[in-house]
Amino acid sequence: MKQVLENLKTGELTVEEIPAPRARPGAVCVRNHYSLISAGTEGGTVKLGKMTLLGKARARPEQARKVLQLASTEGPLTAYRTAMRALEMPMVLGYCCAGEVVEVGAGVNDLRPGDLVACGGAGYANHAEVVSVPRNLCVPVPEGVPARYAAFTTLGSVAIQSVRVARANLGESIVVIGLGLVGLLTVQILRAAGCRVFGIDIDPARVQFVIDQGYCQAAENSTSNLLEQVMAFSRGYGADGVIITATADNNQPVALAGELARHKARVVVVGRTEMKAPRETYLFKELELCTSFAYGPGTGDPVYEEDGIDYPVGYVRWTENRNMVSFLDQVQQDRIQLEPLVTHEFPIEGARAAFDLISGKTEERSTAILLRYAAAEGIKVDQGPIVLHSGKAIRPTGKKDSLRLGVIGAGSFATNEMLPLLAGMGHLKFRGIASATGVRAQALGKKYGFEFCASDALDVINDDQTDAVVILTRHDTHARLTVTALEAGKHVFVEKPMALTGDELEQVEAAHRRSGLYVMVGFNRRYAPLAVRFKEFFAKRAQPISLLYRSNVGYRPPEHWLHHPEQGGGVVLGEACHFIDFCHWMIGTEMEHITVAALGGAATGVISEDNVHITISFVDGSLATVAYLSNGCKAFSRERVEAYCDNKTAAITDYRSLELARGMRNRRSRSFLSSDKGYRNQMIHFLETIGGRTSRPFDVDSYFRSSRSTIEAAEKLAAKGG
Repeated sequence: MKQVLENLKTGELTVEEIPAPRARPGAVCVRNHYSLISAGTEGGTVKLGKMTLLGKARARPEQARKVLQLASTEGPLTAYRTAMRALEMPMVLGYCCAGEVVEVGAGVNDLRPGDLVACGGAGYANHAEVVSVPRNLCVPVPEGVPARYAAFTTLGSVAIQSVRVARANLGESIVVIGLGLVGLLTVQILRAAGCRVFGIDIDPARVQFVIDQGYCQAAENSTSNLLEQVMAFSRGYGADGVIITATADNNQPVALAGELARHKARVVVVGRTEMKAPRETYLFKELELCTSFAYGPGTGDPVYEEDGIDYPVGYVRWTENRNMVSFLDQVQQDRIQLEPLVTHEFPIEGARAAFDLISGKTEERSTAILLRYAAAEGIKVDQGPIVLHSGKAIRPTGKKDSLRLGVIGAGSFATNEMLPLLAGMGHLKFRGIASATGVRAQALGKKYGFEFCASDALDVINDDQTDAVVILTRHDTHARLTVTALEAGKHVFVEKPMALTGDELEQVEAAHRRSGLYVMVGFNRRYAPLAVRFKEFFAKRAQPISLLYRSNVGYRPPEHWLHHPEQGGGVVLGEACHFIDFCHWMIGTEMEHITVAALGGAATGVISEDNVHITISFVDGSLATVAYLSNGCKAFSRERVEAYCDNKTAAITDYRSLELARGMRNRRSRSFLSSDKGYRNQMIHFLETIGGRTSRPFDVDSYFRSSRSTIEAAEKLAAKGG
């Protein structure tokens, strides 16, 4: 299928062939007829891509800070490479579209293939021939409303939500500052609600358009008697409410709103503008300054949007989904006129010309710009895998006996660690790569010379020319995909954790025994060069050893996917498993007992399960304590492991420095540019083992032992209410 993508590094916009997504549980797969370009939001994204690196850093300071933090813990070289690889990944555009349902995921019972729906949501309702959208982000289109009008639904819900926040009532006088597309929709919605409306814009052509269409009274921002006009319009009171849909890099719209508003009025900011309210105006008039966020309640809440848990109508009358329904009702009843707003319509192949209009590259005026898709003309879209290089890889593939590798998952770990690593190895040939949306699979597939890309993991697993599969997806899929791959006759490398429950782990272990194939888990710390030296230092120990492993991960908000009970499984299963495995590997004997304690003080904002101490006792008398902490400073070292035994002490910090102390000697070594957490050494061992090129195959059972300990720790934490 075709999809519009932007290269954030260069700013280049292209239309690419991408594997069509499949309907996930709780979602629907929609074949688009039309999508609407948002000049404000998407125009800003396009402009960001054309900025210099310094400009991007200034525009996105939070991302720049993350890069600096990464440099402090893992080295400047690692941080630089991570930042550059992130910029190379294509950015999807669009969040307003409409089309027909072609597939429904598990749990969706009220929509059927063939239904016409309107869809919203960044990252979901993209400019693409086929999209996969969570159920709460799509609504049925009423009879008589064409798809090209239904594509306005998302922006319409943005306008409706601003009117609701403004609490605009029948007969009130409302001023709208900014007569772009959202402003024009807001004006019409206010008029449909029985309000008296006055529009303001800096562009005289927009003002004249509003007057010519008979939408409302309007005036230019620079009009000398603007205040007098608004006072006359509001019968001498001043505006009951002001809705700001304008974009500005200063507070001029907010200051103007304060001048035009009556005493105790409401000012609602929708557009991107500086919210610095002049004290003399807002204080003495007792004005209420509010923001209106996107489409309504539920926006940005993964429980609502992704898990499909609706808010009870008795408590939240107007959610984003119900706002979308409300907008389509107004369109069906001809209370909102959309045709006059459409200035341009392009086929998807002409997307670059469409975006030239909103980026300022083309001087032609525009308001609403629609993209039209093949499905609108009854043409079907191919939804299968896409051939990238027809077996002619763009990278050397080693000898004729090269292992043929498939990859499932194309997130940040695949982008920043695994694929750059694998690309430099011989005896290796890339076959297929799959990701849920297909976008990143296509980008990484082209970059690294994969022969095909797909959106369905089974296309990679069932490929009869693939020897081994690397699974880099979210945690809840690891066990299922591992079992499926083993049963399909593939060796498996699976990112941690191997499984989220004891039952899942047993299924993986049983599949491993039946298949006789290898399974390696991404417990890479045991392969780090400094870790190997660390263990060798205590190789001939005569006493039990004491290990202290501290991980300072920094705060993650409760809505982070790692906390999701199904997708992430929690931090013990998803993150602390690394450190539990390291302790098992380091000590090398069976676990005897494990205890878990979480930090208290949930009422103070501490996430208990993110701050845990795990103590493991081993049959040889050794003890290991893992402290997984999120309440510390990210600028401090992230990981430190210390060992005490036989009058010797050793410590690793961030896998960049090693201290070995014995007697009066204390040897230190350090890498300043980057850390080495063992990814390369681990993957070499995996490939050599499955290729039969080593006499020292890895110990599969050790992964099952440490995984069982991790699951037991997570269960004990859950039993305590952590």
